[in-house]
Amino acid sequence: MTVTRLLLATALSGALALPAYAQDTGARNVILMISDGIGFNGWLAADYYQGLAGQQSYQITRPDGTTPVVYGLDHHALNLIDAQGNVLPSGEDVSLAAGAVAQGYDPSTRWLRFENTMLNDFPPVAERYTSYTDSAAAGTALMAGRKTSNGRVNMDWTGEEVLRTIAQIAMDQDRSAGAVASVMVSHATPAAVIAHNISRNNYVDIFNEMVASDLDVIMGAGHPLYDNSGNQIEPEDEEAYRFVGGSDTLTALTSEEGLNGFTFIDDLADFQALADGEIMPERVVGIARAGSTLQASREGLPDADTPSGMAYNPIVPDLATMSLGALNVLNQDEDGFFVMIEGGAVDWMGHGNDMPRFIEEQIDFNLAVDAVIEWVEENSSWDETLLIITSDHECGGIWGEGTWTNGVGGPVAADRSDEALLAARFDPTEDIFNTYLAVQDRGAGTMPGYQWSSRNHTNELVPLWAMGPGSELFAEFTRTDLDAAELWGAPYSWDGNFIDNTVVFHVMNEAFGADQMAVATQ
Repeated sequence: MTVTRLLLATALSGALALPAYAQDTGARNVILMISDGIGFNGWLAADYYQGLAGQQSYQITRPDGTTPVVYGLDHHALNLIDAQGNVLPSGEDVSLAAGAVAQGYDPSTRWLRFENTMLNDFPPVAERYTSYTDSAAAGTALMAGRKTSNGRVNMDWTGEEVLRTIAQIAMDQDRSAGAVASVMVSHATPAAVIAHNISRNNYVDIFNEMVASDLDVIMGAGHPLYDNSGNQIEPEDEEAYRFVGGSDTLTALTSEEGLNGFTFIDDLADFQALADGEIMPERVVGIARAGSTLQASREGLPDADTPSGMAYNPIVPDLATMSLGALNVLNQDEDGFFVMIEGGAVDWMGHGNDMPRFIEEQIDFNLAVDAVIEWVEENSSWDETLLIITSDHECGGIWGEGTWTNGVGGPVAADRSDEALLAARFDPTEDIFNTYLAVQDRGAGTMPGYQWSSRNHTNELVPLWAMGPGSELFAEFTRTDLDAAELWGAPYSWDGNFIDNTVVFHVMNEAFGADQMAVATQ
């Protein structure tokens, strides 16, 4: 295949053939909630621990009769290729690329080999992000409706075309918009709400673009003056301020004059007051007093009755509190709003193969969804608010215990040492694959049966639930994976139908009744 034909194929696969012209389906508000880095097995693991598989607030019919729809979600990205059509290693200089091709997800080949969704984790290729997406490319697909290569934030793979996001479209319609995350607010997924950058790692530029935009709510972690356990610290250098745009930006935000009309908060009491409606600024930047994530990376706290056995950091809000505060601020706009709310550290615990803290983070996300649903039913309705709950990709390659026989270690790492974690992961050169098993339910409050196959992302399908105006549109764009449904379908009444992640943008766009092209440059 020539490079020209490769480029054409990528153009066709990267821009989904959906109606670009919106029809007014009546959504005043759109709430997109993303649990970062969790697939069906991970979702089941946390639901089993809670004793709520298939019974979470977003998985059941609501009191007014509204019933959520459920789908799988494909989230592949684009790989850069050279002039001969060879895939370039991840992170390669884009100037060396002659084009880009879709990684793809094919149900007819996925189940032929266990490692097919993480194929390039292993030698001889060992280029992990060439077989699955990162959060920047996935966030771009969800919020701008276009496939791109890993690392890009709302830019095409060349780094030249700027992509317009659903938040920008909402604000064009005089709606308010916001981004909320349990990790650094300039991290890839919240950044994808509004920022445009060739690299997700340009945190200073990303945060400064966010505060210079028309967003009304920006909330997350990344505080330079606190560690992850509630201790005040002295920043070592300017680099410590990168997640909040640099020391000058933080000084401006916290000054008496403020910056761009934002009210700055970082105290737990202020987050709670926002959630309770006791204070109501027009615009707010809220940076929780945690260096990178609200709870996942805490250390040295007392023993407690939590999945990890450690007490929670007491000086930061949970995701539910931040979400309610954001909704209250955004709802002041009579035209409605768009908001993205991310449970970002689920992914981090997947990378770390830490199931207790993985479950803690997913429970925090589930409680945030509960709070959002309660807010909608008290302050809005399912006639005017579209809620979408999904993930951007899977992380950790979670499977049920016994999926493979480990030639070195057992199904679960003996301890948290690097050696034990590595031994427990799947290695195709020494482990024996048995059969595909979903995680096993061992009762509420008990760890499910599981194995971690990877420390990286995979290309496994993730779940999506939606309810409210526009949720019916997903049915127009489905494919089917019956093997996946056989594994994970029963607890969630899922029939195997799945969609591409770009569809999420197009559904939100149509639900808003936007009168512009679904994909446009700014």
